[in-house]
Amino acid sequence: MPWGVIVVGVLVQVVVWRLVARDRLPFWPAVTATFSVLGVASFVIGDPSCCRETTSVTASAIGASSGLLLFAATRLVVDLAMRHHVIRRSVAAVYRREEEVSTVAVSVLTLAIVVPGEELFWRGSVLPELSEATSVALGAVLAWAAWVAVDAAWGSIPLLAGAVVGGALWTGLAAWSGGLAAPVASHLVWTGLMLVWPPPAARDMVPP
Repeated sequence: MPWGVIVVGVLVQVVVWRLVARDRLPFWPAVTATFSVLGVASFVIGDPSCCRETTSVTASAIGASSGLLLFAATRLVVDLAMRHHVIRRSVAAVYRREEEVSTVAVSVLTLAIVVPGEELFWRGSVLPELSEATSVALGAVLAWAAWVAVDAAWGSIPLLAGAVVGGALWTGLAAWSGGLAAPVASHLVWTGLMLVWPPPAARDMVPP
């Protein structure tokens, strides 16, 4: 049963992401609905743990600290990469999606639904199942690779880069702590800061 839900969940994400990339579906409603369903399904079919290998306080503190460091590194890299027109256009396109709904709505939807849903599915269901079938280390590598492959469906350089780096961090935190407290804390801090304090040129309306 878990594997059936996981396979269907992965395929649904690929299809929805491609439809959004082709402007067949609106970004925020599609992403929110997808991770709402996947998050609930993951909670129902699995047993997502807060943290098995350390205390929840330690895991959350380390997770939040890593999210802050990831944000600082992301801002530095993005600010440098913005010198290239292609990257500048790609980043602007990501933030331009916020025009579909209000900034407050984007923040609420992302922090309350999208981030938890993503973590429940990928780090709460996919990672444990792969780790049980192989090993903790190999399961983490496979879960990260699968997440990157799915995010490639966006056809977006910034989103793919976020999946590669952020996915590696959050998968590593989940594998280390044995649960979701650390990756959720890290993901929430990074995402919240990226929404509140985006790169200076991110909102440039660069023509496609």
